[in-house]
Amino acid sequence: MGGKYEVPTSTFPYKISRRIQCLSLPRRYYMDSYEGSMPQYTKSGTRQSALTGRIVDKSNDMAWPSIRRLLILKRMYKNRFSQERLEKIDRMIEASNGTVYSKMANCTIDLKKMDARDLKKKKGWTDTDWKRKMEYISQIAEPKKVFQPPPVKRGKSMPLEALMPRIEEMSVPPSSKCYKRMSQEAWYRNPLKVSPHALKYVLTDRMKKLATARAVPAGD
Repeated sequence: MGGKYEVPTSTFPYKISRRIQCLSLPRRYYMDSYEGSMPQYTKSGTRQSALTGRIVDKSNDMAWPSIRRLLILKRMYKNRFSQERLEKIDRMIEASNGTVYSKMANCTIDLKKMDARDLKKKKGWTDTDWKRKMEYISQIAEPKKVFQPPPVKRGKSMPLEALMPRIEEMSVPPSSKCYKRMSQEAWYRNPLKVSPHALKYVLTDRMKKLATARAVPAGD
């Protein structure tokens, strides 16, 4: 069988088209060579250009950690790190404090005041301090005072028998108001009905003169 179908074999005795046979073959993988314009990498996966490149001042300033992180690091490991390592952290704080990014973020600190604060030694409490602290502790250790609310001022009391007439009067449901039509009210006037006085009205000469239409000149 030729044409568009593959010849059955002993390992695959089925009729299959050549297109499906070509698609079923595994792809060939090509290894990229680092020659020419392709970037070169080291064995650890770092670009070779990153190791041999020149660091500008902007990138160097951006690489410094924030001052807050360095201060937290120094405070946490102050009693664990050696003096040499603490001095290195101080130099890092000074370098990070002098960058333009710290000034733009408004997070710069005064290193002179910081050094003076670190040089201060903590002094122990004197007898006067102990006495004052213990007085305050004994004061706050007392049970809390419960302040009762003041009594409510009420008016004169009356017996229930004297209030029963008013209670019975208020317990009766109010009578509902009966609404009438406007035509059933005494003050209603029918707008379609002509008043009898209007039928007996006599038109005067003055009213006739006012009712006559004015003659409009031809020029207007």
